[in-house]
Amino acid sequence: MPEFSVSTLALGKLFLAFAVILLLLRLRVALWKTLFSGCVLLALASSLPLSLWPSLPLACLRQTSFLCMQAMLFGIMLLSALQEAGGQSRRLVDGLERYIRHPRVRLMLFPAIVGLLPMPGGALFSCPMLDAAARGMNLDSRRKTLINYWFRHIWEVAWPLYPGYILASSLLGVSLLTLATYSFPLVFFSLATGWFFFLRDIKVRPEEAAPPEDGLPPGEGTIPPSLGRVLLEALPLAVTLAGAGVFALLLEACAWDAPPQAAFLLSLSLAIAVALAQNRKHLAVPLRQLVLKAQTFRLLLLVYAIFVFKDTLIACGLIRDISSLGGSTPVILLLFVVLPLICGILTGVMVGFVGACFPILLGVASQAGLQEYLLPLVIVAMICGHAGQLLTPLHVCLVVSCEYFRTAFVDVWRRILGPVAVQISYGILWAGVLHAFRLHL
Repeated sequence: MPEFSVSTLALGKLFLAFAVILLLLRLRVALWKTLFSGCVLLALASSLPLSLWPSLPLACLRQTSFLCMQAMLFGIMLLSALQEAGGQSRRLVDGLERYIRHPRVRLMLFPAIVGLLPMPGGALFSCPMLDAAARGMNLDSRRKTLINYWFRHIWEVAWPLYPGYILASSLLGVSLLTLATYSFPLVFFSLATGWFFFLRDIKVRPEEAAPPEDGLPPGEGTIPPSLGRVLLEALPLAVTLAGAGVFALLLEACAWDAPPQAAFLLSLSLAIAVALAQNRKHLAVPLRQLVLKAQTFRLLLLVYAIFVFKDTLIACGLIRDISSLGGSTPVILLLFVVLPLICGILTGVMVGFVGACFPILLGVASQAGLQEYLLPLVIVAMICGHAGQLLTPLHVCLVVSCEYFRTAFVDVWRRILGPVAVQISYGILWAGVLHAFRLHL
């Protein structure tokens, strides 16, 4: 069969699988179930021998990268739950409000701080904080919704605590710090875009918008905490990030053949111990309930389904066949834009679009001999997938923000199209800069 026919048939099978996934998602079937269904469909369409089927769900259980990533995800969800149940995140935000005097900085700061922790629907946590910070500014509900939604997600393409980012790092086979080195400038671009579109034209008199002098709600009558005490609430986060670098240096100095995720795992374990010590007197629920949280295990199951989906693609030969588009580099480059954008719209979460399309994209790039372009291609895929998840009505943060501020989804969606288009543009430009300077993973 001609190469073009083979690649076309492979693309047809792939798009059929995605059509079924989309249909199941519209029917509100859980994402992990849709991915397993896609695996079965791909195996049937590719006539994969039945004798190989049992090996696919077992293969990833023997992969060190998969096991390390599951451990990291569990640790991150536990750390987030500890800080939330102990009120640590809220104490940090409430304490900082007294020391941030610039009104527009406060507006973006609170959603951004909450965005540092990968809480599903975390935008709801920052809604009341932003509402309080907006007093005296005469902002309509639509503007508050846009500010809360946008700045909540400025970190997602470069922050090593996000499950989707960890998954991307694992699939690429590079450390989180290495990937963050190249992707973190996107955070500043996103920050500037949000400021230009949503904050720049806000008119406010500082004396009306300034927080109370004591930094506390009226009637509490207690002495406000010092800045040092406020920043102490951020200690687990600081331990996680700084510790990863320290442990990486120690492992390198000891010449241990440790997986790339080992340093982050060690720092995360230390951060959990710190958070547990800080919050032991404030936990609203028993520790057992935080460890055995159903939401955490659903995420772990989803990531397991993603890895099985990836292995099924390889076993069916679809990546090899799609790459026979023949060195048609423009078509492959277009895949790195369109496929993540579609997957982001379909899933509404980073771990969803990374898991659904990155195994395909990385395999196609490898088979087509495009390793030289891998870093800029990954940056493009991440920013396009992120754009897709910002636009979709499936995104929980958008839903809860609209509900809290009583804003119509269509009103918010229309006004976020421009910033998202700018985001895609600067993502592609940044990828071009990386390629121009021959920077590689």
